[in-house]
Amino acid sequence: IAGIVGLATALELACREMEERKAHILGLRSYLAGELQRHFTDIRFNGEQEFPFLYTVLSVSFPPSAKSELLLLHLDIAGISASGGSACSSGAEAGSHVLEALGGEPDRKTIRFSFSHYNTREEINFLIGKMKGILG
Repeated sequence: IAGIVGLATALELACREMEERKAHILGLRSYLAGELQRHFTDIRFNGEQEFPFLYTVLSVSFPPSAKSELLLLHLDIAGISASGGSACSSGAEAGSHVLEALGGEPDRKTIRFSFSHYNTREEINFLIGKMKGILG
């Protein structure tokens, strides 16, 4: 019985805070997109940018270069968690069929940023600073 009560309480809290958390995450996603556009040329956002879209993820492709090829590695070294390609192709050697279907170009480097309600603008500013140093 205690487990059921605990689960019900957790569900109630999650539902109560869902809209506030969603608004926070959407704000962070929008802020990152704007900062990326402001600081980097020829970036492209993969997928829909208007609703409906998965608001917890921002997929960005960068023009081919030696620096963009190593971007994910350098972000990892800096302690920044991001992913390459699409979630459906994580760890795959071949290009992503999902990104291809979205009109992505296979020679561009795609980085996927995920957000939660725990993330902050300060973390995004840190990310942008590191990316400016890497892609310079």
